[in-house]
Amino acid sequence: MRSSKANDPHPLMEMLRTIVKSPLALVMFWPAVLLIFGLSAWKYWGSEHVANRYHGLVPEKIRVSPQPDYVRSDIVQAVYRDTAMQGVSLLDRQATTKIASAFSMHPWVRKVISVRKLPGGEIDVRLQYRTPVAMVHVYKPNQEDDRSYFFPVDGDGILLPTSEFTTSETLEYLYIEVPGVYTTNPVGSTFGDGRVEAAASLAEYLSPFRDEIGIRSIGVYGDPRQMEIPQLELVTPSDARIFWGSPPGVEQPGEATAKMKLKRLKASNPDDLSDLRIAAPINPNSRS
Repeated sequence: MRSSKANDPHPLMEMLRTIVKSPLALVMFWPAVLLIFGLSAWKYWGSEHVANRYHGLVPEKIRVSPQPDYVRSDIVQAVYRDTAMQGVSLLDRQATTKIASAFSMHPWVRKVISVRKLPGGEIDVRLQYRTPVAMVHVYKPNQEDDRSYFFPVDGDGILLPTSEFTTSETLEYLYIEVPGVYTTNPVGSTFGDGRVEAAASLAEYLSPFRDEIGIRSIGVYGDPRQMEIPQLELVTPSDARIFWGSPPGVEQPGEATAKMKLKRLKASNPDDLSDLRIAAPINPNSRS
């Protein structure tokens, strides 16, 4: 037979029942349970809701470096629309990193310098913008379409938004003429041809002096299959061709530097020049 003691409640359980049923539990035990439950609910649901409602990122409170005149689109609105910034909370420790990453993907942004949180939910974003230096003149690889197209690029050969430029504004830039090139790469990426990118680096170097030196376009000289470094030539408005040589900074042994070439170009009539690779004394009677 089983002992009658087996049916007796355990002393600890009996004590807990007594505590729970006692008036003291109403004052201390159940409020504690409710507090723990409330904190858990806040952790998993409430804090996220409040963060999104009161600490969410909105474009109206984002300030960026003043945009250059040639950037007509609203970069803040474009970045906010095209990325997941609406899901970023200012309470997130990684918020500034996420904001910087979002802006770095915009084709007009060359570098994100800094991102700072300011009082009142303001965000200050310092940006370095890309500068258009040339238009790559191309034709579509379609015999039925003989129209000219122009792809704006910066000094690194990065494609910039064509929608930012009017037809007349394309005349304000140096042209890059490389026969047979075309690209389907998206804006914000490189053109995808080393010859174009070499010409873009030269265009960046010459752009500040375009009116002074009287150059219309930059082309590529010779068969690129036989040259490790693209060799470039300049074309004047009168169609005179001047052999420039290697892009700035990658001159071959014995070749004049870009600075020496530019000095000679500025001091001479471009139509009287043919080869800038070899350093030559400047004619004192030429233009200054």
